[in-house]
Amino acid sequence: MSKGRFLYDSPMRSDAFKTKNSTPGASSAEDFSIFPKFDRGIMFDSLGLSCYIAWSFVFWNGSILFGDLRHEVPVGEAQILQSLLTAAAALLLVLLARKIAPLRRRRVLLALLAVISSLAIVLAAFAGFGKAPMGWMLVAFALSGVGSTLRLGWEERLSMQGVHRTAVCAGTAYLFGFLLFAFVSLLPEWPALVASVLLPFGACVLLMVADRTGSLKDSAEMDVSFDCQDVRSFRARASSIPWKLMAAISLAFFSYGATRVNGIMGGFEAAAVFHGALAGAPALASFAAIVLAYFFYRKNAMLAFYLAFPLMALASLLPASLDPFGGGTTFCVALVGAELVKYLVWFLLVDSFFKDGLAALLCLALMRFVQWTGSCLGQVAADVLPTPESVSIAVLLSLMVALLIIMGSPASFKGVTVAEDAASVLERRVAQVAARCKLSPREQEVLAIWATGHTGAYIEKRLFISKNTVKTHLNHIYAKTNTSNREELLQLLESVDVR
Repeated sequence: MSKGRFLYDSPMRSDAFKTKNSTPGASSAEDFSIFPKFDRGIMFDSLGLSCYIAWSFVFWNGSILFGDLRHEVPVGEAQILQSLLTAAAALLLVLLARKIAPLRRRRVLLALLAVISSLAIVLAAFAGFGKAPMGWMLVAFALSGVGSTLRLGWEERLSMQGVHRTAVCAGTAYLFGFLLFAFVSLLPEWPALVASVLLPFGACVLLMVADRTGSLKDSAEMDVSFDCQDVRSFRARASSIPWKLMAAISLAFFSYGATRVNGIMGGFEAAAVFHGALAGAPALASFAAIVLAYFFYRKNAMLAFYLAFPLMALASLLPASLDPFGGGTTFCVALVGAELVKYLVWFLLVDSFFKDGLAALLCLALMRFVQWTGSCLGQVAADVLPTPESVSIAVLLSLMVALLIIMGSPASFKGVTVAEDAASVLERRVAQVAARCKLSPREQEVLAIWATGHTGAYIEKRLFISKNTVKTHLNHIYAKTNTSNREELLQLLESVDVR
């Protein structure tokens, strides 16, 4: 296995993820299309997440709705405070993940996060309307950092439905989110405030309804079952977390943070009365990053880093004087690069949630913590360093370190061995269960793919069999293994000792 392909062949990838040339006659549409057959479930999930995204657009573009706040508030300090509180809330969730997972089913906590998010909007609006001191804006930014943890509930739910569904729903949610924001921005001031306050509750209620009506019985929720007192289990799970990829996310968002304030404020000033349209730029940037991340995930994950890091380097080197939007363009370029890294790592982790029983909420909260810690440090560096040139040097150094971490230089990347071991462990577990339960060779083949989180439709095209045949094989597997859904199958596989 070559070092340049380690992410494609990592433990978070399975043998089912081959190129179309690896299986003669395989459907290229299944292998490379980001758009599955659209259904009401995808629409429902996308709308739920879009409520949160619309809320974030409202908060960051509140000057459109709630008065001119840009010249009254120390935006740099407020954003640093928000980053710190976001990172702190995520870290708290990391520490508590074993006790509260899955987050999407903790209704009281989700409702509390929705209240905090709505309160952030109210404080920002009242400050903008002149009905509260501008100092309240700092409190609003701090609350928005904590309240944004609500997003992890949706990310956890999407993760439990596989990479394909995650990519489609996340990308669609950004487009829906901007449309919701555009609708709210057309309303008069007070109706706009009411609509904005309701957005977090919309995200919360839709998540609760979605999780209740679609219980995700086919998802891997083994992360909720391990004993908090089992130190060995905790260490095993911690050792399975891809720490090098987490470090890469943090360093990538250091670059994003270094361009954040100047990009946002410069874009506002350059766009003048049309600055409301700027909310569409981050939405489009994030959408593009999701599409690219999914493409590289299916092709060769390593290539994504070779695109993302040069983009962020370019953003750090382009002088603001050459940017027609006063830094807004470079900010969006850096955002595409950083989001590309984040979503790629997320997609890679989703496979591990299914295959290795890796704790979904723990990893997602940890990703959020390293992301916002890196962003905060980047913004602090941009404020502390004396010249734009020194900021560019700091960004370039962080990107060089990130690339070295990803490539595993100067030593070989240990994840390759871990990848081979994990894939081998899953294969041996499937073989043992097949032998013990007297599965046919075809049923063993179906089980091997089903255990990695793929859908029945994928199995149809992968094995060139009909939908009814897939259902028949799965029913036989459930009957022979004395299980009733994918979760129980995964638990059975996890219980097999192959060490």
